[in-house]
Formats: sequence, C-alpha cells, structure tokens
Amino acid sequence: MRVEALVARVLFWGGLTAVTLMVVGVVMFAIHTAAGGEVLNVQRVIENRAEGRSTAVFVSVGDIVRGLTHRPVDPLAVAALGVVVLLLTPVGGVVVAIVSFWMAGDRRYTVIASVVLAGLILSFVLGGAG
Repeated sequence: MRVEALVARVLFWGGLTAVTLMVVGVVMFAIHTAAGGEVLNVQRVIENRAEGRSTAVFVSVGDIVRGLTHRPVDPLAVAALGVVVLLLTPVGGVVVAIVSFWMAGDRRYTVIASVVLAGLILSFVLGGAG
C-alpha cells in the first residue's frame, strides 16, 4: 500500500474516533445533567481554582484517566479523551509515514518525516510547560 493511503487511513480513523468520543462525551453530559446528577468533579474544581485555571476542565492526561476510571465515568473525561485522540492523530500519521518511508528505502523522506515528528513532539512539550 502506498504511503499516502496509509497516512490517510490513520488520519481518517483517528479523526473519526476522536469525533465519536467527543460526541459520546457531550451526549453523556447532557443525559447526566438532565437526570439531575452531579456534573462536576468537586475535587478537580478545587485543584484547578487553587492553580488559577478554569475550574471545569481537565488539564492533564492523568486527570482524564482518573475521570475515566472513576465510577460513574465523568462525561467530560470522555470528551477530553476525544480531544487528546484528535491531537495525537497527526503524530500517528507521521509515525506511519516514517515507517513506510524506511521500509521503502527512502532515506530522504524518512529524515524529513522524522524532523516533522520531532517538531510535533517539541510543540507538545513546550505547550505543556506553561
């Protein structure tokens, strides 16, 4: 299979999975809210307020994992997982491209794709530092 087709599949399925997770999270939130349930994790609100952040959002992957493993599952954690999957989808596409170029023996494009991957990773690191 050609590199473009492989990368396109990764991007398509990653995007579809991300959007599905976000929609499921929003629907769960709406159902939970309509049923009169507790919609916010009070501990997360307190921690975020103490750090000067928005109180209702997830600020780390660890927070998302805790929201997903908590029973009942936090609907906002499901939506936040969708956002994370959406952000990581291009990384998956670049990794597939690197492997495909390497296997095809195209060293030039392997190096170029590796530089792009390094840039993506650096942007995640620098973006998370603030």
